[in-house]
Amino acid sequence: MDETLRSLQSFEQFVLLSVVELSQAEQTPAHSYDVTEVAKAHLDDVDRDPFGGVERQSVINALRTLADEGLLAKDQTESATGKGRPAYGLAVDADDVLDELSGAEEVGGYAETLRASA
Repeated sequence: MDETLRSLQSFEQFVLLSVVELSQAEQTPAHSYDVTEVAKAHLDDVDRDPFGGVERQSVINALRTLADEGLLAKDQTESATGKGRPAYGLAVDADDVLDELSGAEEVGGYAETLRASA
């Protein structure tokens, strides 16, 4: 898993940390809009020059990549209107993610914040 985490783009690491935060709050599986809101709330915790702002479509793409890499588990949930919506939860240990990403240049501050609040 360590090599997988290091090979992720910084934005994907950021999105993964947002899912870790939701997991710590027992709010997973989470939909892309939940992850987007958490990510937007933590833009000040990261060096965001590499990826700018947070757009929902970018978050959706990152969630798919993270699921493909085996870091997230994908569930199907129903919306209030009965449509199937993908939702994501951690497929790996949150502490392992925080350990690995706490030293990452762009997202290390966010990882440390999550570790301190755990």
